Amino acid sequence: MRVGRFTALVDGGGTPRGDFDVGAGTVVPALRALGVFDLDVVVATHPDLDHVEGLASVLRLVPVGELWLARAEGNGPLGPLLVAARERGVRVREVRRGDRADAPGVVVRVLWPPPGPLREEDNENSVVLRVDASRRGGGTWRALLSADLPATLEGALGAGRVDLLKVGHHGSRFSTGEALLRGTRPRDAVVSVGRNTYGHPNPEVLDRLRAAGARVWRTDESGALRFPVP
Repeated sequence: MRVGRFTALVDGGGTPRGDFDVGAGTVVPALRALGVFDLDVVVATHPDLDHVEGLASVLRLVPVGELWLARAEGNGPLGPLLVAARERGVRVREVRRGDRADAPGVVVRVLWPPPGPLREEDNENSVVLRVDASRRGGGTWRALLSADLPATLEGALGAGRVDLLKVGHHGSRFSTGEALLRGTRPRDAVVSVGRNTYGHPNPEVLDRLRAAGARVWRTDESGALRFPVP
């Protein structure tokens, strides 16, 4: 995400099998191709390898201002990321609803997790963000980045209307429920998904999105996608 001089990276992919460094081999070259050579914020939405494994190399190869996550624990998939943050002097923030980053033309708000103790299930602690960016002709363009938050918790987000929805959990049938779609009414919906054995994106989710009037975009069909702020 880049708006004006503000840049942020939300998750960094991973490779559950093999030793390919997706951060150094894919994410960093993609950032450089987009003209992004430093990042104000890197967000690790939750500690699943397919979301965070590539971020350690990003922190080592790209100057980063802050690392946002729900829980800064040194064990598990977040371990290498926290080591890289310490080595590079990157500030680590455990974020909660109400935290935000402000820059000219853009505000990034944390909608989830709420204040207080975290839940046991990592997906239920996903860092969910809303991006409000100023339109060139006036008004505000909004995006909701819903990570892997389950549908049972989506009603507590209070996200409001958005122009762009990053579909939850790669199109899993357990996310992106009808209540969320009624509240957000996105014009465009992006499913971040590759080849998988889980059946993502679920046909029921795709039907719900289209019934809600959203144009559906899939990275497994279209590759990398860019949405300029109008």
